[in-house]
Amino acid sequence: MDIAIDRHERGDGVVLTVRGRLDATCADELRHAAEEELRRGFHALTLDLDGVTFLSSAGIRVLFEAQRAVKAAGGSCFIGTASEPVRKVLDLTRLTPILMQGARVGPAAGAAASAAPRPADVRIGNVLLVAPEPCGTAALQGALLGAAAAVDGDVPTANACPMPRHSFALGIGALADGGPLADRAGELLAAGGAVYHRPPQPFATVDYLVNTGALVAEVQMAWGLVWQGQPAGRAGFEPAGEEPAVRFDDLALAMLDRSRCETIAFVVVGEVQGLVGAELIRPLAAVTAADRPRAANREAAARWLEFSREPVHARRTALVVGVARQGRAVGPLAEFLRPLGHGDAFGHAHAAVFPQRSLKRGALDLAATLGDLSATEPLAVMHLLGDPRPVLGSGQSEFVRGCCWFGPLAIAEERP
Repeated sequence: MDIAIDRHERGDGVVLTVRGRLDATCADELRHAAEEELRRGFHALTLDLDGVTFLSSAGIRVLFEAQRAVKAAGGSCFIGTASEPVRKVLDLTRLTPILMQGARVGPAAGAAASAAPRPADVRIGNVLLVAPEPCGTAALQGALLGAAAAVDGDVPTANACPMPRHSFALGIGALADGGPLADRAGELLAAGGAVYHRPPQPFATVDYLVNTGALVAEVQMAWGLVWQGQPAGRAGFEPAGEEPAVRFDDLALAMLDRSRCETIAFVVVGEVQGLVGAELIRPLAAVTAADRPRAANREAAARWLEFSREPVHARRTALVVGVARQGRAVGPLAEFLRPLGHGDAFGHAHAAVFPQRSLKRGALDLAATLGDLSATEPLAVMHLLGDPRPVLGSGQSEFVRGCCWFGPLAIAEERP
C-alpha cells in the first residue's frame, strides 16, 4: 500500500494524517510534507499515525529528522496518535517518550513573564517586518576598494584585506592567494568570518574560506565595498496579506523606511522563492577595448556574464550582503549602486546560496545564523539584479521569509 498524507490546519499548527507503510520506499514523502509545512510558516506539527500499518527503521529516521528540523526552526513536531504496529515499535525501541510526548518548544515556566515585551510587527507595503528592532544612529564605517574601471580591464594591484568576523564585503574580488587578481576576480561575498568566491568561469564551483582559530581569511578586491561592524537593526520578514513572497526591492525599501537613514548596509538570510541575477564567467585579464563586460551591446554582455533567464535556486537558503538607498546616489557610491527593481530603491547586493535551512520566525541572532550557514557547502554566489521588462524580463528576486539586519552606512571619501 502506498503512503497517503492529508493535512489539516488546527489553530497555529498543522496535523499531518499518515496512512500506509512508513518504510524506506515511502518515508521520503513524509519528510517532504514536513519540509513543505515549514516553508508555509507552520512550526507546530502533529503527526497522526493511526493509519500506519508498518514502521521500519527508515521511517523512524524520518520521524527524528522531521522533529529535529522543526525544532531548529523554533517549533515542535510530535506524534499525536499511533496505530498498534507503530506503538509496538516505539515501545520496543524506547522511543515513545521522545517521539510521542515531546512538549512544544517555548519559554520555560516563568520566563515569559520576565522577558522583555516583543516588539510589535510592522507592515510596510507588501512586507511584514516581524518583531523589528531599531538600528540606531551610529554609522557602520565602509570603504570602496578598487574602482569601476576594473570591470573594463584596468584591474588594480590590490593589497590583501583581512576579513575578521565583524567585517562584511561584496563585489568583484578573490581570496588572497598571491596570484594575479585579473585572472581570479569574480563574484565575492564576505560575512561573519567567512568568504565565498565564485571563480570567473562557466559552471564554476564556489570556493570559500571560514575563519577558524587564528586563521583570518583575506581578500583582494578589484571593485567592491567593505564595511566594519554588525548592523544593529534587525527584523524577521514575510509577505504581508495574501502575497506569496517578499520581493527583494520591496524588502530594501522596508529596511530603508524602518532605519530612517539615507544609505544603509544590510544582511539578509532568507528562504528562497527565486533569485534573479548574474555571474561573471570570464577573467578580467581577457578584456580588450572591443570586448569587455560593460560594452554597450547584448552580445558582449552574454560573453562575459551568465544571466538567470528565470528565477533560480528555489527551495534553498540565501545569504545576501548589500547596500541600499532610496533614490540615486551621489558621491563615492554613484557608480556602485543601480536600480533594484520597479521602485525607487537603488543598491548593490551579492547572494551566497546554500541548501535549504528552515528559519525561525522573527528576529534572529546574526552571528549564530551566519555560523550555522558557514557549516554547510555553498552552492552559488551571484550578483542580484532586477529585470522588470514585461514578458521578457526575469523579474525580481523573492523570498518566502527570513531575517534582515540593517544599519546606517558611512563611506570614506578616499579609497584605500
